[in-house]
Amino acid sequence: MKPVALNPGDCIGVMAPSSIVEKSDIEKSKVRIEKLGYNVFIHPQTYEQHNQSAGTSIQKIMALQGLWQRDDIKAIWLAGGGNRSLDLLDSINFKAMKKKPKAIIGFSDSTTLLNSIYAHTGFPTFHGTVFKNVHKIQENQLIQTLDILRGINNEIPLNNVSIIKEGEAEGILIGGCLSLFQYLISTEDCAPLSNAILFLEDTNEHLSRIDRMLLHLKRRGVFKEINALILGEFCNMQESDNPFGFELRDLIEEYTKECNIPIIMNAPFGHGENIYTLPIGTHVNLKTTLAKLSFLETSVTI
Repeated sequence: MKPVALNPGDCIGVMAPSSIVEKSDIEKSKVRIEKLGYNVFIHPQTYEQHNQSAGTSIQKIMALQGLWQRDDIKAIWLAGGGNRSLDLLDSINFKAMKKKPKAIIGFSDSTTLLNSIYAHTGFPTFHGTVFKNVHKIQENQLIQTLDILRGINNEIPLNNVSIIKEGEAEGILIGGCLSLFQYLISTEDCAPLSNAILFLEDTNEHLSRIDRMLLHLKRRGVFKEINALILGEFCNMQESDNPFGFELRDLIEEYTKECNIPIIMNAPFGHGENIYTLPIGTHVNLKTTLAKLSFLETSVTI
């Protein structure tokens, strides 16, 4: 099962599953998308506020499920990240979603939703920029996102990555923001990682915490299950008064030293300037020698 392709003239629904968002960012992004020929419906919940959150959990789940059931809404673009999307997982009607596959796009805190929906329904979801940032991202990256949703894109360039281990691998693409993804491991909200190609990124974290997260994945046997590991941008890493001393590469090399799989760092996705869209649940091929990630199938029904 795959979402139906999103083409110019179709309507995109927007809702906020996490923290509050600025209306001006949403409106600017709406204008940019509409100039490309798409229609955009901003759900009223998008501008709600409950403490730091974009409304209550009930308001959020009603907005998400409501947009999903509307026949005129062909895709759902999540407004922003932050906190508290994890709180929605126990309330999602996955059976209803499975009957009506739609593209859902977001990243950061939405890692929980993207992976859980894929795990429960089996159709791809899309790790890409949140809607509030659409007006800011580079033109080629926005077009790449829309091309994937139309089913006409087949690769992502990996020209400036750092290679930790050379190699080639195929597998199902799974992953997202490390600090959220770690909570899904070994639950029903995480698809099987056996033979997967795992991608991870994060921002504004202390490397000492990243260390614990990576060690948790190692102890759960993740690095022995997967076929390849792709690390995106780890932006704005924090340092305490007592310097941690280790670099991210040190940690990756330590925890994967027994793994004979391709591993690369600094791939163009994450919370930085680069945010190419990655289709979770899609069969892909990674070749470190060719510096590209190739999609072996479309992620949508054309």
